[in-house]
Amino acid sequence: MRAATLGELSRVGFAGLTVEGVARAAGVNRTTIYRRWPSKAALLAAMIEPVLERWDGDPDTGSARDDLLTLMLMIRDSTTLPEGRALTEAMTAGASELRDLLRDTINRTLAPFHRALDRAVARGQLRASTDVRVIAHLAFHGVVAWEPAHGALPTDDDCARMVRVLLPGAEQ
Repeated sequence: MRAATLGELSRVGFAGLTVEGVARAAGVNRTTIYRRWPSKAALLAAMIEPVLERWDGDPDTGSARDDLLTLMLMIRDSTTLPEGRALTEAMTAGASELRDLLRDTINRTLAPFHRALDRAVARGQLRASTDVRVIAHLAFHGVVAWEPAHGALPTDDDCARMVRVLLPGAEQ
């Protein structure tokens, strides 16, 4: 089902995705799909779950800079996976039926950024007054928005430069 859904998404995009098309590609009846996934959004949510599971754990290198860089590289690398591409395409489609899924996905992927930066404050690597929520937001969206703005995914060096800008006084 995963391969059929991701294949259809890459072929027709979220706007053109139909349960009938996925069923045809998977060689099943559409009622088989509707039994497990009542909507296109539910189907997409199930298909991207393996990518989202990466965000349930945290890197903890002991360094604010290294943790942030690791998370930024994870975001970048996730966008190269078929599930990541499908989610990126679905986000740009602006479908109102995906609003909750997109909000939940962003919150889930931002959570380890928040935890890493909170740990850095607790370790004294960042001042207690540091606005870690804004840094997390800028790091996450800096990576996500890089490709549309620059025509390519950010390199390791690009991500490291963003970290240096976001955490200029951070201790290692």
